Amino acid sequence: MAVIVEGLADPHSPLADVAGVQMHRIAPGCLCCAGNVVLRVTLNRLLRRPPAQLFISLADATHVGQLRAMLSAPPYDTLLSLCDDVAAPVNAS
Repeated sequence: MAVIVEGLADPHSPLADVAGVQMHRIAPGCLCCAGNVVLRVTLNRLLRRPPAQLFISLADATHVGQLRAMLSAPPYDTLLSLCDDVAAPVNAS
């Protein structure tokens, strides 16, 4: 299993210590602009030896549609099968 986390400030995430989980951190940024290259490089490296499952965690859900469009287009369309989005519950304060 692999996890790409956008904008995780603390490099000592509990996921980092889970056996069998590859965790990759990328800096927060617009995935349509500046963050696009970093995400593509990370994906390309990761997909050389594809994990059974890949989770991508975004700092902000604003660009989910653009991310899905990118992952549904070549070359990723033949390498990945997209599942439904999972959203974290919103805490009511």
